[in-house]
Amino acid sequence: MANRSRSRSKIVVLADDLTGANDTGVQFAKQGLRSLVLISLPDSPAELDEDVLIVDTQSRALPPAEAYERVAQAVGLFRERGPFQALYKKIDSTLRGNLGAEIDALMDVCGFELAVAAPAFPKNGRITVGGRHFLGGSPLEATEIARDPVSPVSESHIPTLIAKQTRRAVGHVGIKDVLAGSDGILDAMRRLCAEGREVLVCDAWQDDHLAMIAMAAVRLQKPVLWVGSAGLAECLPLALGLGAATAERRPVVVIAGSVSGVTRGQAALLRQRPDAAYIETDPCAFLRPDTAQAETGRCFQAAVNAVHGGKDVVIVSGHSDEVVARTIEEGRLAGLSPRQSSEAVAEALGELCRRITLNAKLGGLVLTGGDIAVSCCRRLAASGISVLQEVAPGIPVGVLKGGQCPGLAVVTKAGAFGAQDALCKAVDFLKLFRISPGADSAA
Repeated sequence: MANRSRSRSKIVVLADDLTGANDTGVQFAKQGLRSLVLISLPDSPAELDEDVLIVDTQSRALPPAEAYERVAQAVGLFRERGPFQALYKKIDSTLRGNLGAEIDALMDVCGFELAVAAPAFPKNGRITVGGRHFLGGSPLEATEIARDPVSPVSESHIPTLIAKQTRRAVGHVGIKDVLAGSDGILDAMRRLCAEGREVLVCDAWQDDHLAMIAMAAVRLQKPVLWVGSAGLAECLPLALGLGAATAERRPVVVIAGSVSGVTRGQAALLRQRPDAAYIETDPCAFLRPDTAQAETGRCFQAAVNAVHGGKDVVIVSGHSDEVVARTIEEGRLAGLSPRQSSEAVAEALGELCRRITLNAKLGGLVLTGGDIAVSCCRRLAASGISVLQEVAPGIPVGVLKGGQCPGLAVVTKAGAFGAQDALCKAVDFLKLFRISPGADSAA
């Protein structure tokens, strides 16, 4: 639960109607954050100590200029009481209301240079693809929302809709950017910011897309006005490191033992992340009885130190053709066939995996190559993997059944398989992975 001793709220939310305020507030409450919905502005906001304060400005049906003033007044009052960690503009998932005017008000009063907007709410049938918003599979302008008696919406293309309502330049983070994962979204955001775009509308047609958008925007390391429905709100505490979700956002260990060039490229991309520690093993040392234990100990200590420092870990073996050739020759001198040498290295990596997993709190494992995956699972005495879903096509995630770490999330990937960002996607997925009720009961 959130720390009750703190007197400053972490998040302030501005909603334009009461039902929207409530359905957003519950998203934060689910993450262990105390949330209060205010039907009117308080006389003394300094006395409120909830983690999340949600204000219903009742501004959806107002003329744009009046909506601007009401929202500006509300956020000004909370800004005076002291700093808060995040400001969230809750908008209707069917885009009704004064989106542009209220975004302008918040950015003007608080001095934000960037707003990230993702109105999608996939689990409720609201998705954004190619900038166009769909409700139950139909473009918004073809639904009853276009005939709403109070706040009709006749434009499905969100960048166009918001651009008509705001003084700020609008950009679009599109399909290809989202498909490239959190790193692709981050690159697109940086590019659009460099172009002078101040409101970035993001595509999202799956729940995990919203999580990736939130994580990417946090990595911009600049103040952001969050704009979205309840869907994006649900992802925000984890991205910001708040609430009960923080304890679940643990480092991930990747063991990339495949000699495939595909895996090498995937590991190299993951290595570029500032929050990833890269450890190159010496497979030749694993083949020599006099050096195997010391090499395992060296890699173990480096990995555990990184995990305790909050970093993800990428452990590679056979990371170049030269290393592979040298390992085969080392094995030959020891009387081992190439296959036997490969199996010996896999066993060593399995033991390394076991030691790390039992001595550090992890968010999960990513295992590449069949020999590596089975060695790691066997060393942890798992009887199987309960397969639950996919990180990407052909890349499953599940939880270990039985053994020393039952319920630990594991992604397995064939060596010569997956797009270049496959390992990055796997790590991001495990950061946000939630086991549905009953899914791990067999574990």
